[in-house]
Parts: sequence; structure tokens; C-alpha cells
Amino acid sequence: MHIEQCDEEIPPLAAVGPEHSARCIRAGEVLKQAQTRVGDPVEMPKSDSGSAVLTLDNVVGFYGRTEVLHSINLELEPRECLAVVGESGSGKTTTARSIAGLHHNWTGSIRLGDVDLEKAARSRSTEVRRQIQYIFQNPYGSLNPRKTIGETVGQPLAVFRIAKGREADKMVGEMLEQVSLSASYARRYPDQLSGGERQRVAIARALISKPSVLICDEVTSALDVSVQAAIVELLGSLQRDLGLSMVFVTHNLPLVRSIAQKVAVLMNGSIVEYGDTAELLANPKEPYTRELIENTPSLETATGEVVAHEQS
Repeated sequence: MHIEQCDEEIPPLAAVGPEHSARCIRAGEVLKQAQTRVGDPVEMPKSDSGSAVLTLDNVVGFYGRTEVLHSINLELEPRECLAVVGESGSGKTTTARSIAGLHHNWTGSIRLGDVDLEKAARSRSTEVRRQIQYIFQNPYGSLNPRKTIGETVGQPLAVFRIAKGREADKMVGEMLEQVSLSASYARRYPDQLSGGERQRVAIARALISKPSVLICDEVTSALDVSVQAAIVELLGSLQRDLGLSMVFVTHNLPLVRSIAQKVAVLMNGSIVEYGDTAELLANPKEPYTRELIENTPSLETATGEVVAHEQS
């Protein structure tokens, strides 16, 4: 939703909870909205093709000589969101970076459709690199502070030779609108934006080249609690509208209820549980999975903390 006041001035920084602040004029409104849990399970059209968009077959990852991923086997179907969940050090980001070609030290096979991927992104074809796009965890570090938002979002159009000039400017404006910003944001710089707005810009940059696979690496963990749900909701709607296949990496298992159809739970570099999201969250088989569900603060827990803090 576009709010004209946001175009006129940067909202003041306001406390929304213990150790959390937000530059959002709707922060209080968002926190007061009733929510019994973090979203409802989503149903997506099943593919009739029977062929996976992305396949990991016996992927073993290393840092130096240390093995950190142990025989990872995953499949991502067309129009499906697969959540890769685990604690820090579980191997989830290494898995994601291996898919994107940002981590090179692995063995096994990673395929995009029926194409075997080279280990390093720079060794992959331009078309393969266009089809796999990555959104990083920290929106404050992933945007160049010296480039306008328009230059940042439009960079893939030049790199992949998709468009230039007025056509590129038009595509940038339309993409910014699609992530619930406005075309006027193209003239701004990252330091004029809130964390949530920067992450929306990062999403726009990743999607403007029309990839088939989007990798989201802890994209909500650096954001204020008041905007985390909005970013997840945006990604879910974009996935459905654009027909994307998505790998959603997170440590917050309850969060995936509203966006992912399948979940892979990683512990110490191995998949310990893998299955349908609703079933896995309702009936986790592994003690580790149950601990993740019980120990991860959910949005409603955070909201309760904020209300209690305001009343104290």
C-alpha cells in the first residue's frame, strides 16, 4: 500500500519493543492487529510436469578440509516454496550459497532442470545466473550506498542485457510498485530508507530479471518485528503471482507456515526431517524439530512482549 506521507518525509525512529525500533508510521497499527499464529498454511497448484526445477543429489560441502554438509538430497518443484530450517551452524546457508554458486567447495550434483550446475557462479552461463537469484540477510549491507535505488534495481537489466534507457527505467518503476513501494523511490539512496524498505528494494533487484528460482537467506532476521510478517506476506504473494520456485532459509520454523509447502530441517549439516509443512509443524517426529518449534519466538509472542512493555 502506497502512503503519500512516506514520500514527503522519513518517519521518526520509534521504539516498538525491547531492543527493537522502527521507522514506520504504521508500526503501532501492525502490532495491534490480532493474530493467533504466524499465518495459515498455503495451498499451491501442483505441477503436472513431474520434473523438479532444482535438484540436489548427494551434496557434500566443505570448509577447507572440514565436512559441513553431509549428503544433502533435495528437490524443488515448479511454483513451490521449500523452507530450509535450522539453528546457526546447521548448514542451511551453506546449502543455499552452494545452490547459488557463492560457495564452491562441494561435491555431488546440483541441477537446474536437467542442467548440471558448475560449482562457482562465475563459471555458469549467463542464462543460469539469471534464473537463480539470491536475496541476502542484511538489507543494510547488500545495497551500495553510493547508488540510487533505481540504479541498484536496474543493474541486472544491464548485466543480463535485458533492457536499457527508458525501457529499463519503466521496468524499474513497475518492479518497485510490485514490491509495494512507488516509482519515486528510484531517485532515493539506501540511507533514506528503513530496513523493511531496503529489503523490498533487494527483492525488486532479485526479481527484475525474471528468475525461475529465488533464494531467500534469512531475509527477515535483521528486520524489526513490526515488518517481518509484511515481508513474508509480500514474498508469498510474489511467489504465487510470478510462478516462482523459492528456497526460504530461516531459523524460525513457525514462520514458514504461511509461505512454504515443504520443509527440510537441518542439524549439524544433515537433513533430519523433511516433509509437508502443515504435517511437519503439527506432528514433528524428531526431538530437534520439536525444540525448534518450542524455542523459536513467534510473531505473536513478540507482539505480546511489545504490549507488555508499553503497559509497564
